[in-house]
Amino acid sequence: MKKSTIIILCLLFGALIYACNKQPAKDNTSNNVVSKQGDSVETNCATEETIMDPNGAKPMALMMRQMVLNAQLMREKIIRNEKLDSLKYPFIRFYLVEPTDPKVLEPQFYENARLFQEAYFELFNHPAEQTKFYNLAIGKCISCHENYCSGPLKRIRKLLIQ
Repeated sequence: MKKSTIIILCLLFGALIYACNKQPAKDNTSNNVVSKQGDSVETNCATEETIMDPNGAKPMALMMRQMVLNAQLMREKIIRNEKLDSLKYPFIRFYLVEPTDPKVLEPQFYENARLFQEAYFELFNHPAEQTKFYNLAIGKCISCHENYCSGPLKRIRKLLIQ
């Protein structure tokens, strides 16, 4: 009886040590998953449409994704002849955060950002001509991504209102 008790205690002690030292299994949810609906960083793979970014998106990329979502919502409102509210769509200061490629932080980048910011505010200053000023703001995005920064031009062009 004494011998079997010692064996059981040794096995339990060994199992406890093994369990405490076992490395956790590699978790596939550790990759950042960015939902197209909210563009927030999540670890839920059950999202309807997702963009997998195994290296983790930089803050500027995440902000630009949010800007696209905002532009899509603004586009829909303009098409329905609804007035845009600048409080609901505040300007996102994307130029203040870390970009994917730090080499883009040159004077031309900041000038493009300034021009976009001006166009964005003009959109809200002209509620009677929202379509025109919305397209001008999206045009600033297209101009920058065509001439300076690489970017999803196909996706940006789809934001224009014909």
